[in-house]
Amino acid sequence: MILGFNEICKEDVIKVGGKGANLGEMLSAGINVPKGFVITADAYKEFLRINSLNELLKDELTKAGRDHAKLLKAAEKFRKSIKMGRLPENTVNEVKSAYQNLGENILVAVRSSATAEDLSDASFAGQQETYLNVQGIEDVLIQIRHCYASLWGERAVSYRFNQGYNQSTVAIAVVIQEMVESEKAGVLFTVNPVTQNKDEIQINASYG
Repeated sequence: MILGFNEICKEDVIKVGGKGANLGEMLSAGINVPKGFVITADAYKEFLRINSLNELLKDELTKAGRDHAKLLKAAEKFRKSIKMGRLPENTVNEVKSAYQNLGENILVAVRSSATAEDLSDASFAGQQETYLNVQGIEDVLIQIRHCYASLWGERAVSYRFNQGYNQSTVAIAVVIQEMVESEKAGVLFTVNPVTQNKDEIQINASYG
Protein backbone atom coordinates (compact mmCIF):
# COMPACT_ATOMS: atom_id res chain seq x y z
CA MET A 1 0.00 0.00 0.00
CA ILE A 2 3.03 2.30 0.46
CA LEU A 3 5.81 2.90 -2.06
CA GLY A 4 8.90 5.11 -1.79
CA PHE A 5 9.73 7.39 -4.70
CA ASN A 6 12.78 5.20 -5.41
CA GLU A 7 10.43 2.26 -6.08
CA ILE A 8 8.34 4.08 -8.70
CA CYS A 9 8.67 4.70 -12.43
CA LYS A 10 6.48 6.08 -15.22
CA GLU A 11 4.94 2.65 -15.86
CA ASP A 12 3.36 2.76 -12.39
CA VAL A 13 0.72 5.43 -13.14
CA ILE A 14 -2.12 2.98 -12.53
CA LYS A 15 -0.78 2.37 -8.99
CA VAL A 16 0.59 5.77 -7.96
CA GLY A 17 -1.08 8.25 -10.31
CA GLY A 18 0.58 10.74 -12.61
CA LYS A 19 2.15 12.88 -9.89
CA GLY A 20 3.61 9.90 -8.05
CA ALA A 21 5.00 8.34 -11.22
CA ASN A 22 6.68 11.58 -12.27
CA LEU A 23 8.28 12.03 -8.85
CA GLY A 24 9.78 8.56 -9.21
CA GLU A 25 11.13 9.44 -12.66
CA MET A 26 12.63 12.69 -11.38
CA LEU A 27 14.37 10.93 -8.51
CA SER A 28 15.84 8.28 -10.83
CA ALA A 29 17.12 11.09 -13.08
CA GLY A 30 19.11 12.49 -10.17
CA ILE A 31 16.87 15.49 -9.47
CA ASN A 32 16.78 16.69 -5.86
CA VAL A 33 13.25 15.60 -4.92
CA PRO A 34 12.02 16.30 -1.35
CA LYS A 35 11.57 13.12 0.68
CA GLY A 36 8.27 11.31 0.64
CA PHE A 37 6.19 8.29 -0.25
CA VAL A 38 3.00 7.34 -2.06
CA ILE A 39 -0.12 5.67 -0.68
CA THR A 40 -1.17 3.63 -3.70
CA ALA A 41 -4.51 3.53 -5.48
CA ASP A 42 -4.99 0.04 -4.04
CA ALA A 43 -5.31 1.65 -0.60
CA TYR A 44 -8.11 3.87 -1.95
CA LYS A 45 -9.90 0.82 -3.34
CA GLU A 46 -9.51 -0.97 -0.01
CA PHE A 47 -10.88 2.12 1.77
CA LEU A 48 -13.99 2.01 -0.43
CA ARG A 49 -14.40 -1.71 0.21
CA ILE A 50 -14.22 -1.67 4.01
CA ASN A 51 -16.58 1.31 4.20
CA SER A 52 -19.09 -0.38 1.84
CA LEU A 53 -18.85 2.59 -0.53
CA ASN A 54 -18.54 0.59 -3.76
CA GLU A 55 -22.23 -0.23 -3.62
CA LEU A 56 -23.14 3.42 -2.98
CA LEU A 57 -21.01 4.59 -5.90
CA LYS A 58 -22.46 2.02 -8.26
CA ASP A 59 -26.08 2.69 -7.29
CA GLU A 60 -25.83 6.48 -7.41
CA LEU A 61 -23.91 6.54 -10.70
CA THR A 62 -26.48 4.21 -12.25
CA LYS A 63 -29.32 6.46 -11.09
CA ALA A 64 -27.58 9.59 -12.37
CA GLY A 65 -26.79 8.13 -15.78
CA ARG A 66 -25.90 10.96 -18.17
CA ASP A 67 -27.79 13.59 -16.18
CA HIS A 68 -25.11 16.10 -15.17
CA ALA A 69 -27.10 17.71 -12.34
CA LYS A 70 -27.90 14.32 -10.77
CA LEU A 71 -24.26 13.31 -11.12
CA LEU A 72 -23.09 16.37 -9.17
CA LYS A 73 -25.61 15.61 -6.41
CA ALA A 74 -24.33 12.04 -6.25
CA ALA A 75 -20.75 13.33 -6.08
CA GLU A 76 -21.64 15.52 -3.10
CA LYS A 77 -22.98 12.43 -1.32
CA PHE A 78 -19.76 10.54 -2.19
CA ARG A 79 -17.58 13.30 -0.73
CA LYS A 80 -19.47 13.35 2.57
CA SER A 81 -19.40 9.56 2.87
CA ILE A 82 -15.67 9.38 2.11
CA LYS A 83 -14.78 12.06 4.67
CA MET A 84 -16.71 10.14 7.33
CA GLY A 85 -15.11 6.80 6.41
CA ARG A 86 -12.32 5.06 8.30
CA LEU A 87 -8.98 4.14 6.83
CA PRO A 88 -8.04 0.44 6.92
CA GLU A 89 -5.89 -0.44 9.93
CA ASN A 90 -3.04 -1.73 7.77
CA THR A 91 -2.99 1.52 5.79
CA VAL A 92 -2.93 3.58 9.00
CA ASN A 93 -0.03 1.56 10.40
CA GLU A 94 2.00 1.79 7.19
CA VAL A 95 1.40 5.53 6.87
CA LYS A 96 2.40 6.09 10.51
CA SER A 97 5.65 4.22 10.00
CA ALA A 98 6.48 5.96 6.71
CA TYR A 99 5.64 9.40 8.13
CA GLN A 100 7.81 8.83 11.21
CA ASN A 101 10.70 7.83 8.94
CA LEU A 102 10.56 11.27 7.31
CA GLY A 103 11.34 12.92 10.64
CA GLU A 104 9.84 13.96 13.95
CA ASN A 105 6.43 15.56 13.31
CA ILE A 106 7.67 17.30 10.17
CA LEU A 107 5.55 19.49 7.91
CA VAL A 108 4.39 17.68 4.78
CA ALA A 109 2.26 18.25 1.71
CA VAL A 110 -0.55 15.74 1.24
CA ARG A 111 -1.03 15.63 -2.53
CA SER A 112 -3.67 13.95 -4.66
CA SER A 113 -2.31 11.83 -7.51
CA ALA A 114 -5.13 10.54 -9.72
CA THR A 115 -4.63 7.51 -11.94
CA ALA A 116 -6.06 9.56 -14.83
CA GLU A 117 -3.66 12.49 -15.00
CA ASP A 118 -1.76 14.16 -17.84
CA LEU A 119 -2.98 11.76 -20.51
CA SER A 120 -2.37 12.22 -24.23
CA ASP A 121 -5.96 13.30 -24.84
CA ALA A 122 -6.81 15.03 -21.56
CA SER A 123 -5.23 16.73 -18.55
CA PHE A 124 -6.66 16.20 -15.09
CA ALA A 125 -3.91 18.20 -13.37
CA GLY A 126 -5.08 20.44 -10.54
CA GLN A 127 -8.55 18.95 -10.33
CA GLN A 128 -7.99 17.11 -7.08
CA GLU A 129 -6.87 18.71 -3.83
CA THR A 130 -3.46 19.20 -2.22
CA TYR A 131 -3.00 20.20 1.41
CA LEU A 132 0.12 22.06 2.54
CA ASN A 133 1.90 22.41 5.89
CA VAL A 134 0.22 19.35 7.38
CA GLN A 135 1.82 18.30 10.67
CA GLY A 136 1.28 15.26 12.88
CA ILE A 137 -0.02 11.84 11.93
CA GLU A 138 -3.64 12.56 12.86
CA ASP A 139 -3.81 15.53 10.50
CA VAL A 140 -2.07 13.51 7.79
CA LEU A 141 -4.71 10.78 8.07
CA ILE A 142 -7.52 13.35 7.88
CA GLN A 143 -6.10 14.96 4.74
CA ILE A 144 -5.69 11.57 3.06
CA ARG A 145 -9.46 11.13 3.30
CA HIS A 146 -9.94 14.66 2.00
CA CYS A 147 -7.77 13.83 -1.01
CA TYR A 148 -9.91 10.76 -1.62
CA ALA A 149 -13.05 12.91 -1.42
CA SER A 150 -11.61 15.44 -3.87
CA LEU A 151 -11.68 12.78 -6.59
CA TRP A 152 -15.41 13.51 -6.52
CA GLY A 153 -15.14 17.29 -6.53
CA GLU A 154 -17.55 19.06 -8.89
CA ARG A 155 -14.81 20.26 -11.23
CA ALA A 156 -13.23 16.81 -11.54
CA VAL A 157 -16.59 15.07 -12.03
CA SER A 158 -17.71 17.60 -14.64
CA TYR A 159 -14.45 17.30 -16.55
CA ARG A 160 -14.69 13.51 -16.67
CA PHE A 161 -18.34 13.86 -17.73
CA ASN A 162 -17.49 16.25 -20.57
CA GLN A 163 -14.53 14.13 -21.70
CA GLY A 164 -16.61 10.96 -21.71
CA TYR A 165 -14.57 9.13 -19.05
CA ASN A 166 -16.17 6.36 -17.02
CA GLN A 167 -16.72 7.77 -13.52
CA SER A 168 -16.72 4.34 -11.91
CA THR A 169 -13.20 3.41 -13.06
CA VAL A 170 -11.29 6.34 -11.58
CA ALA A 171 -9.01 5.89 -8.58
CA ILE A 172 -6.56 8.00 -6.64
CA ALA A 173 -3.21 7.66 -4.89
CA VAL A 174 -1.87 10.13 -2.33
CA VAL A 175 1.65 11.57 -2.20
CA ILE A 176 3.05 12.49 1.23
CA GLN A 177 6.05 14.77 0.70
CA GLU A 178 8.25 16.89 2.92
CA MET A 179 7.46 20.61 2.70
CA VAL A 180 10.13 22.90 1.29
CA GLU A 181 10.41 26.55 2.33
CA SER A 182 11.12 27.69 -1.19
CA GLU A 183 12.45 31.12 -2.15
CA LYS A 184 11.03 30.71 -5.65
CA ALA A 185 8.64 28.30 -7.34
CA GLY A 186 7.27 27.80 -10.80
CA VAL A 187 6.00 25.61 -13.61
CA LEU A 188 7.85 24.82 -16.83
CA PHE A 189 5.89 23.97 -19.98
CA THR A 190 7.95 22.03 -22.53
CA VAL A 191 5.59 23.21 -25.29
CA ASN A 192 4.25 26.76 -25.52
CA PRO A 193 0.76 26.22 -24.03
CA VAL A 194 -0.77 29.12 -25.98
CA THR A 195 0.66 28.69 -29.48
CA GLN A 196 1.49 24.93 -29.25
CA ASN A 197 4.96 25.77 -30.62
CA LYS A 198 7.19 22.80 -29.75
CA ASP A 199 10.33 24.90 -30.25
CA GLU A 200 9.47 27.11 -27.28
CA ILE A 201 9.28 26.48 -23.56
CA GLN A 202 7.47 28.69 -21.08
CA ILE A 203 8.29 29.17 -17.41
CA ASN A 204 5.79 30.75 -15.01
CA ALA A 205 7.53 31.55 -11.72
CA SER A 206 7.22 33.74 -8.66
CA TYR A 207 8.86 34.34 -5.32
CA GLY A 208 7.77 32.27 -2.35
